[in-house]
Amino acid sequence: MKTRSFSLALLGLMGLLPFTAMAQSVAPAPDAAPAAPHLSPEQQDQQAAEDEAIPLTPEMIRRLGNRLKENQKAREDVATEVAAPTSRPAIRVSFAPGQQTSLIFTTKGYPTAVSFVDRSGAPWPIAWNTTSTSANPDGLKNCSSDGGKGGSPAVQTTGFYTCVPYAGSNTINIEPLSLSPRGGLLVTLKGAIKPISFLLLAGRGTYDDNLTVRVNEDGPNAKQEMGPEAAPGTAEPFMNAMLSGIAPASAVPQSVEGLSPDDVRAWRMGNELYIRTRLALMTPAWDSSERGEDGYTLYAFRQTPYILLSDSGRTVSASLKDMTP
Repeated sequence: MKTRSFSLALLGLMGLLPFTAMAQSVAPAPDAAPAAPHLSPEQQDQQAAEDEAIPLTPEMIRRLGNRLKENQKAREDVATEVAAPTSRPAIRVSFAPGQQTSLIFTTKGYPTAVSFVDRSGAPWPIAWNTTSTSANPDGLKNCSSDGGKGGSPAVQTTGFYTCVPYAGSNTINIEPLSLSPRGGLLVTLKGAIKPISFLLLAGRGTYDDNLTVRVNEDGPNAKQEMGPEAAPGTAEPFMNAMLSGIAPASAVPQSVEGLSPDDVRAWRMGNELYIRTRLALMTPAWDSSERGEDGYTLYAFRQTPYILLSDSGRTVSASLKDMTP
């Protein structure tokens, strides 16, 4: 009886049971104060009626409220993970056969943004289906679906919610529907010869918050490169990481004098120098270059003490030397 009364009282606090019904069903609180001897019989009857109508004392209400909050917190704890975002260099993909499937790490409750760019660094839009209305076999609509009037993105997955915000966007947002789903993702880019496949993993305690996928082809918005800048990149993984601002452990940071560190970052590996900048390198001639989607370019050239760059048509010079610890 005590357990039933406590449960009914909790339901009453949650608004799931009418207060009058709760008052009729719950026995007077066992710890209710006895009638004061100095009260008259009429006053004692009035107090007894009040205790019967409102059997819960303020202390009991507070205790029930705290328990309700703890229960709600426990439900949220078991349904949501605490995860840390990770920063990874752009991953490279290709349409060539036999390519390894790339991994994307996700966590329920934390959206992952994946952006696609071509080898020139230009955004590569996701293809758009004008006749379909859903990008999720689970039955969920894509966030940009509008009942078939505007179609939906050429994206397919199971166990994950996907969102391409608008037609022509090169970014897809991904979020797991459960704590530990395993599934794949197929994304067809505009004008591409075939979809790009990914393996989606969740439940690792970390997730990709903002990931760039660099396709080793020219997309519909490819930048036209002129002169020495058209030299092909080496496609070395460390160059891809440097373009994201992450240098390998063997790279020696360079002190850049004459320019702000916000304009140029530089490293030396052996006799080769690498600079990451939004400015245009004029001299020396570079061996290769990599373009990023954020306007940065990574140049690789033989070691030299001075470089010339163009800043909106203005020529600026800088000197490079190993940064002392």
